[in-house]
Amino acid sequence: MKKNSNFPFINDSILRKNLDIVFDHIIELISVSESNKYEDAIISSFRKTIIIYTAIIIEALLLWKLKEKVKENIIELKEDWKYKDVRKIHALEKNPLEEIVWCKRIKEAEKKKISKLNLVETNRLCKKYKIITENDFRNVEKVRTLRNRLHIGGLKKLEKGYTKNDLEFVFGVAKRTKELVLK
Repeated sequence: MKKNSNFPFINDSILRKNLDIVFDHIIELISVSESNKYEDAIISSFRKTIIIYTAIIIEALLLWKLKEKVKENIIELKEDWKYKDVRKIHALEKNPLEEIVWCKRIKEAEKKKISKLNLVETNRLCKKYKIITENDFRNVEKVRTLRNRLHIGGLKKLEKGYTKNDLEFVFGVAKRTKELVLK
């Protein structure tokens, strides 16, 4: 029997199928994490995996909507000044680490393939293109922060357990993201 998609609005059949697969994994992990037969550390590990999978769905939905809106393969991330032909005019005696220079300053845009964007870039661009609000942006950032705790080498404090409240928050952001991309 063929299952209906949880993401029927996604016009990319491969993305839609992958989203459904990840969603099914989340459902399976939720049922396991609600079981009383595991200790708290194992349940927290299941919750961590659920958060990672849910962040994947959020990121995929936002990126899909961004692609729909922008319709380009390359996107401008930000503009920044680049300094070319730098020439020293004068060395400062009081501080040998500083110099007075002459140069040509050119404003250049940093560009990237839209398919290569990460969650932080996708989130910023979705805010820029008004796909999400400032509040939605902050909530996706919180999800990204929770998800990024999987990089334990960069943590400044002891890894803490993932709670039911963490899951509820992430699920709420995922639901809101789904609503936003449907607009």
